[in-house]
Amino acid sequence: MDIKKPELFGTSGLMEDSIFKSTVVGESENGDGGDILEEHGRKLRDDFSKFDQEDIFMKDRRRAKSLPAYPEQATLFNNLTQSCRKRVQFADSLGLTLANVRHFSVTDDPQIPSKVFSRLQSFPPQQDRELLGDICERFAASFQLNCLTCAFEQPGESCGFEDRVREQRVSLEKITTFHFDIRGLIRVFNFGLKKEVSVRYTFNDWLSFVDVQAVLVPGFATEDNAQTEQFGFTLYTPPFLDQSSIQFAICYKTENGAEYWDNNFGQNYTLRY
Repeated sequence: MDIKKPELFGTSGLMEDSIFKSTVVGESENGDGGDILEEHGRKLRDDFSKFDQEDIFMKDRRRAKSLPAYPEQATLFNNLTQSCRKRVQFADSLGLTLANVRHFSVTDDPQIPSKVFSRLQSFPPQQDRELLGDICERFAASFQLNCLTCAFEQPGESCGFEDRVREQRVSLEKITTFHFDIRGLIRVFNFGLKKEVSVRYTFNDWLSFVDVQAVLVPGFATEDNAQTEQFGFTLYTPPFLDQSSIQFAICYKTENGAEYWDNNFGQNYTLRY
């Protein structure tokens, strides 16, 4: 009898759902020969079923570890990696020098690129520049910010200023106005080490107000004025404030809780535009 080798047919490369096909050709289909063939076929089916499972498992592992799985993809991947491979070349291997040295001298005239000259030529002529300057000056004149002016005399310039400080315990000494802030000096009578000096000011006739702490001016106390100390403060004014006045008063608190005010003899210190 002749036994043909079994063939495996499957719908995929994993050999899932494989079909076993075996053809036995012999002169006798019954008797002992039939039993032997049947036993042999059963053994072959068992061996091939075991082979199918191991082969599928190994192919799955190989496919999970090595990608791409198809030969065409592998060839294309190898070609791409070879063409994109990095290479390092040095200049001397190409016949070039490794360093490029240039010598400069102080007496050499600088080489100005032509683009710089083209930019200089792009500026407007002299007459146009003068016209632009006039326009800018007119615009700046119309945009000038009004500066605050004091509606009172500087207390520190008066003859009885020292007596005023001694009587009130606190007094404004000097004030300077700028476009966006007001800076001033305060003189207080010395009542111990701990003291607090502040300035309260308003933009809307005391509908609301802001308190600002004054800072001690170091090195002011001398033998001549050992009984007084000087404090400085800054009041910030918002830009483009309406044509209104700014009023402020000064408060001096001692370490025993006493309060002394300087409000320009009840009129407040006023600044106007």
